[in-house]
Amino acid sequence: MSLRPNQPPAGSAAPVVGDTRVRVAFFDGVQDNRPQSQDVTWGELIQLLTTHAVTACAPCVGHRCPTKLSQRAWAPVDIGPLRKDAEVHSVTAAVFDLDGVSTEQTVRASEKLDGYAAIVHTTHGHRPGHTSLRIVVPLTRPVLPAEWPRVREEAERLLEMPADPNTRNLSRIYFLPNHSDEHEAITNVSEGRALDVDALLSSVRPTAVVPATPSSSMPSVESGPADLYELRAKLRRVRKPEHSALIRRVLSGEPLAEVGMQDNTLNTLMSCVAHVLLPATPEEAILEVLRPCFAATAWGEGTAHLCEEALLKLRRHRERRVQGDAKRVADNQALWTSLQGRPKTETPVSTEEDVSAATEADWTRALLSYETKDGRRLKNNEANLFTILTLSPEWRDTIRFNEVTKHMEYAGGPLPDDSPIDELDGRIACWIQQSEYGRLGMDPRAAQVRDVLRQVATTNAYDPLRDYLEGLTWDGVPRADFMLERYFGAEGDTEHLRTISGKWLISAVARALEPGCKVDTVLILEGPQGIRKSTAFRVLAGEWFCDAPINIRDKDSASLAGRCSLIELAEVTTLRASEAEDLKAFISRNEDTFRPPYGRVTVKTPRRCVFVGTTNSSEYLRADSSGYRRWWPVKCTHIDIAGLKRDRGQLWAEAVVRFRKGEEWWLEEKQAQRAEQHAQERSESDGGPDDTILQWVLSLPPEKRNEVTTELVARDALLLTTPGQIPRGVRLDIGRALRRLGFQRTQRRIAGIQTWVYLPPETIRTAPQQLGHGATRLNPVSPVATIKTAKP
Repeated sequence: MSLRPNQPPAGSAAPVVGDTRVRVAFFDGVQDNRPQSQDVTWGELIQLLTTHAVTACAPCVGHRCPTKLSQRAWAPVDIGPLRKDAEVHSVTAAVFDLDGVSTEQTVRASEKLDGYAAIVHTTHGHRPGHTSLRIVVPLTRPVLPAEWPRVREEAERLLEMPADPNTRNLSRIYFLPNHSDEHEAITNVSEGRALDVDALLSSVRPTAVVPATPSSSMPSVESGPADLYELRAKLRRVRKPEHSALIRRVLSGEPLAEVGMQDNTLNTLMSCVAHVLLPATPEEAILEVLRPCFAATAWGEGTAHLCEEALLKLRRHRERRVQGDAKRVADNQALWTSLQGRPKTETPVSTEEDVSAATEADWTRALLSYETKDGRRLKNNEANLFTILTLSPEWRDTIRFNEVTKHMEYAGGPLPDDSPIDELDGRIACWIQQSEYGRLGMDPRAAQVRDVLRQVATTNAYDPLRDYLEGLTWDGVPRADFMLERYFGAEGDTEHLRTISGKWLISAVARALEPGCKVDTVLILEGPQGIRKSTAFRVLAGEWFCDAPINIRDKDSASLAGRCSLIELAEVTTLRASEAEDLKAFISRNEDTFRPPYGRVTVKTPRRCVFVGTTNSSEYLRADSSGYRRWWPVKCTHIDIAGLKRDRGQLWAEAVVRFRKGEEWWLEEKQAQRAEQHAQERSESDGGPDDTILQWVLSLPPEKRNEVTTELVARDALLLTTPGQIPRGVRLDIGRALRRLGFQRTQRRIAGIQTWVYLPPETIRTAPQQLGHGATRLNPVSPVATIKTAKP
């Protein structure tokens, strides 16, 4: 093969010279996970990668040669103390492996590299009739992990490289050049320019999609449609703690296990997969779910070989499962025989590995029976009813409790899937009475079934919202901080918008994954009618969105707060002052108390929702000395519904990653003051009694503002001519208005009588006197409040 040196075309970037420095990492072997980082010049890298070590492995078996695995390796990355994708700070060079390519593809690659600097060398598997090349091309600058997928994709498209897809992995290592002495090694160096990273990032994607060249080393798998989200959700339902930890690690894209434990862990993983997922689940879909984990695993023989091993183990465990299902049917038939019943052939249904082996195979031992003259009979009690509904092949895992909706669900059992939940007790009672269980003594009544159903359901509880969020995989592209600007057309203080954008998404994730955590802020979308503000929230939350009217004193509203992810407060901009105080208290709760459907007692449920609001107005918040910080208003000009639908999963995925890293979703003090300032700008110009009282106080000379009473305000400010007859409710309203304006309540002895008085804040006490009826408005919250003229 010949990749001839070429000069860069006119007007291109400056050629790469020998003293250009590149950050790389070295490893003592495939099992070495401790990078030895070093800065080398491009010239030194050329020298290193064009010098082949000769291995004594003749006759060599090629890519799987064990001698190759003991050689030193390198990686073009700036990386932390461990070799894994999460530790990569940047990629410093592009590497393409061409394995088993044709002569035509080699010539095409040579033509496309015309003008670029490149180092080319054969790899250990190269031999006559099987071309294996590695091409290293410099970059104009280090590439961040979030940028790498796009840069790599565009580089492959630009150079038309039929490269091994495994070389796209961030922490992929490459063996230093080596070959068996029975085959000739080839190297070549071309001079020219580096790949322009920024040009690749800004390039327009082609309209025609060119399918990637399949890797010849990838295993053949069964094909078929599958819902990857549903597969991830099913895998998370294992209950053994050690298996739950493994599944959580795998689905998060972390390495499978440390070197030395990988094969055992892979066997355990594929056993879980075989027992949890239906036998008809396509192998290709299973590999797609596991691929991020496999790519992050330092498997000595490469990701493709790891996939092959996984499929072999999966098929072996699936065969064992079939044998186990057959044994369970035989055990059931033995039960009927021993109890003198007539066995009925049953087709085994899907079971999960979380039921222990003894329970799966011998579940009938849990049934309580007694001896009669006609043989053994089943006791007609709740214990047997619970055992049948939780462990029998007919009913196992068919009755579940949804932790989000707080409702019982039924599917997959002997009754129709559309059976109404409120009729389930009666239908189950009839089914059992007519089944073999009934012939052996089980004769439950509907009320007896009803008492057991909720216990059965909670035994099989699941959390679809958690399953959804934890099943997402972030692509590394930041979007959360720019959500309000990009998808909602938000205008105003850019820094503030980006702060609350990311924090709001993280707060919603926090409430979903840690129900009951502190979240008392409300995101409010402002904008003209018709731009689909509520629709945007519905798209983000999906089935967990609620815009039903909220009655804060009603148990149904308390129930909603524990069952939804986003709740729109449609009346947030139309509340009276007293209602606003109640709403603030309602929003600030971390848990709700109510009696659930079919429940006998009240329960305390931690909150898992965040509240949102929409309005067409620009002035809607009541004057409030303590509540401004809980409102996060955002002015929207347009909303990109299509973009939200497209990127919804990535927005939540990024928020999950940031939440898991411990990022806070509440504002720091300076950020909170900034948010408060933005909220105050939305306060109503007509403050009702607040404005009337403020105008009256400011009309007094400063020396007469030292203190006021509710009677004085009622008589002189509100012009109530008979203050002695003021209802208690009006007095309380006056007191609340004074406190909202910043007045402090205290007691004074006046004419020998202890009397409640209100002391004004310094800004009001010392403000210039305002004569006449011109309305004056003052910021009542800030200790350094300023006066501004309002509309008369």
